[in-house]
This record gives sequence, C-alpha cells and structure tokens, in this order.
Amino acid sequence: MTMKINVKLTVLVALVAILAGLLISLLSYSRVLSSSHDEADKTIRSLAATVYNTAAAAAYLNDEPLANDVISGLLKNEMVECADIISQQIKENSESQCRPKQMYSEILYSPFNASTKIGTLRLYKNEQFVHEKALEQVWAEITGIFLIVFIIAVCTLIITYVLVSHPISLLAHELETIDFTHEETGRLQAQTRKDELGLIKTIINRMLAKLDERLQHERNLTLQTEKLSSNFKMICELSTNALVVTDENMILQSVNPKFVELWQKNSGLSEVIYDDKWLERICFEVESIKQEILAHQTLNDSQTYEIEVKKPSEQDKEAQWYNLTFSKAENMFGEINIFLIISDITEQRQKLLMTEFEADHDMLTHLKNRRSTRRIIERIIDNSELSPEFAILLIDLDGFKGVNDTYGHDAGDRVLVEIAQRYRALTRKSDIVCRWGGDEFLIILTNVNRQEVEMIAEKLVNVTSVPIAIGDELSAQIGSSIGIATYPEAGKDFDRLFDHADHAMYQVKKQGKNDFAFYEWQN
Repeated sequence: MTMKINVKLTVLVALVAILAGLLISLLSYSRVLSSSHDEADKTIRSLAATVYNTAAAAAYLNDEPLANDVISGLLKNEMVECADIISQQIKENSESQCRPKQMYSEILYSPFNASTKIGTLRLYKNEQFVHEKALEQVWAEITGIFLIVFIIAVCTLIITYVLVSHPISLLAHELETIDFTHEETGRLQAQTRKDELGLIKTIINRMLAKLDERLQHERNLTLQTEKLSSNFKMICELSTNALVVTDENMILQSVNPKFVELWQKNSGLSEVIYDDKWLERICFEVESIKQEILAHQTLNDSQTYEIEVKKPSEQDKEAQWYNLTFSKAENMFGEINIFLIISDITEQRQKLLMTEFEADHDMLTHLKNRRSTRRIIERIIDNSELSPEFAILLIDLDGFKGVNDTYGHDAGDRVLVEIAQRYRALTRKSDIVCRWGGDEFLIILTNVNRQEVEMIAEKLVNVTSVPIAIGDELSAQIGSSIGIATYPEAGKDFDRLFDHADHAMYQVKKQGKNDFAFYEWQN
C-alpha cells in the first residue's frame, strides 16, 4: 500500500527530531558529566576546609579516634568514596583502606606552628556517584525531548493531512475521472482556494485546454500522415525500381515488391533476409561500395554507383547491371536511415556496349576494325619508350574474288568468318587481329623478335591454304600474301609502317603469292 504524504512527512520529522535529540543528549551528557565533576570537586574542597582544623588537631595529637570521627563524618557525604588522615602515628592504619584514583589531598600543619607539617588529609571522589547523577540528569532531559518529538509528530500528522494530503487526494480523484476519449476533455471543478493547490488546479485546467488543441492538431496530422503513407505505399508498390530502407549499419528495414522480385530472382531465396548481408546476396563485389556507403557522412546527399548483379542461373549468360543510388537522412526519432534506389540499366548498358563494339569491330568477323586498330597502334607507338618491338602483318587473301563470283557473297562471308577464327586461334591474346577491309587483314604481333614473326607468318600462310567448307560437299581454297613491317626498323609512325607492309605484300604477289616477306628484303 502506498504511504500517504502526511505519514511520510510525520515519519521524516520524527526521525530528524530523534536524531537531533540523540545528538543533543550526547552533547548534554558530556556537558552534565563535566559539570558534575566540577561540582564534586568543589564539594570535596569545601568538606576538606570544614574538617581541616579537627583533622589537624587529630594529626597533632595522634588521636586516632578523633581522626576516625572526622573520616566517618566525611564519608556521610555521597561525593566522598573514601578518606584518610595520615600522620606519623596513624599512617599505618589508614593508608591501606583507600585505593581510588581521584584523590584530593590537603597538607595538615600544626595548630600552634603554621610552618610545621604534621600530616595529610586525603579525600577520594566517588566517580560512580558522579556518573549516576549525570545520567539521571541527562535522562530527564532526553525524556523531555522525546515528549516534545512525539507532540511535534502528532501535530505534523494532523496538519499535513488537513492542508496537503487530503486536498491532494481529492485532486487526484478528480484527475482520474477526466474523460480523454471525447474530442474535448473534461475540466476540474472551479477552485475557490487561493493557495498553491488552487494554483495547481488552475494550471491543470489550462494544460487540459492546451491538450485539446494539441490533440486536435495531432488528429489532423494523423489524417495527413495516413494519406501520405497511403500515397507513398502506392508509389513504392507501383515503382519499377527496387526501393530499400536500412539503418545506418546497412541492416535491412523495409523493401518494396520490386526489390522482393529482384531478391528472389538473383539470390535464389524466396524470403527476404533482413540483415546487413542483403546486398552481397544479390550483387558481385560490392564490399567497396558498401564501405563507401557506410563511410559517407553527408546527409541528404545522393550518390550513384553502377553494380553488376549476379546471374540468376547458368542458362542466363548475360550479366545484369543496375544503378544503385543512396542517400542518408535523419528520421523523426533522430535515427540515421539509408534510402536506396536500385534501377535496372541492363538494356541501356547492353546498347552502349553494342554501340561501342560496333564502333570498334567488324560486324561480320567480330575482329577489330580499321579505326580502332589504327588508334591502338598509334597508342603503342606513343608509348614506345616503355614498349618492346612489334610487327605489322598485312594479309591479302588470294583467290577470294573468285569465291564471291562463283559461289556468291554468302559463301564469301563464310570464308571471311572462318579465316578470322583461324587467325585468332593462331595468335596470342596480347596480339591484335583486324579486318582491314574487303579481303584484307592486319595483324599486330607484340613483343616478338624476327624469328617468332617468321614462324607465325608461315603458320598463317599454311592455315589460310586449308580448304573451307561453304556448303553441302562444297569447299573453297584460297591463299594469302603477307607483307611484314617491324617497328622501329621499318618506320616509327603508323602510315610509314603500313605503307612498307603494303609494299612488301605486293612484292609477294608479284613473286607468285601464297607467301610472306619482310619490308627490309625489298631494299
């Protein structure tokens, strides 16, 4: 059960008063004890002065009965625990009777000669009596203090109940009965009190009025939020892009249906896993992108990355490409969220790659075309200080025109494609095979010496001479004339190298075709 304010206050006041009373009692006991000792010392000195003459006479006369009478008279006082008179005659009888520590002594002189010492009067203070007297006095004070504490506690209990506890209970009951379910909340009863509780009621009524305004504002905001939420949900569901919301650690929070579709297609899982590894499950090599997203500090600043998405299956050989756009923002709770938009750009990228491929390749043979080959050679020459020697082989197909005239252009195209595949198979990945135009091919052999060039040229001549199937039981046989120019001996720019290779190739044709020749041999 909850303890009421008046009871708490009463207990607190009583405890404080008791502690204060105990402290005062301790200080009072020390003071009273010191005072009792002082009073006992004064009493003993007074008694010593009273019996001094009689004790001096007893010591002078060595009158032991008289001395005993003096001592008996002194012992009748409660302050004296023990007393004795010591003289030459009565010393032996009295010295062993008194042993207390607190002693008051008075030297006895002869009644007839004040300078003659005849003995000593000793009085011993009754310390136990002094302590008991001090305790008795202090106890009386403590009793009075605790009586006062009791009276104060009772008064505090009554006053706090009447002035504080009971009015607060009534106020709490009124607050409990207020109805917040209606558009306008209730109010506390009109207050006539002019004290703090009356002020509290007035302030509460003002707060309730403001609460009504606030609740109405909140209802309006709720309606607007629900409408915006509905619209946003519709936008997310109808969006053709995958929309994702994560926390600041990239832990997945919410997604739209398009992301679920992307997830199921690329991760191979039916249910979305809401952790920080979701991006890895659908993409290739995203660790660097992920680290850049996490390290990005600027809020409301969008960044876009291009990512390659995993192939859903072995049958799907085409890679998928997406733009990943992210932005960090702070929500209404002060938390940082990361918003990501994943857009499919596979078709656009394929078109771009195809455009780039068409610009640099021959569409029939898929070899490099004249324009891209010239650009590559010029780049090699520009970097000639870092590049080894290379050779240009200009190849003209012998007998190709007859294939076209006899079997048609389709057969001619088939011959060109087959020759391109054979040349590509004979060369290395670092070499360049180009269809220069018509029935001419250009091959650039990089990082080779003369002996290696001769060996490859001979193989090219041989492989060109192998018959090529062009239809049912039909085949075509052609040859090749190859002119070779080496860098830098035959020239240090592309045009000169090409002209020299062309010159060497025509020399081969004049000498019977189906062979190769270096330009230097013609000089």
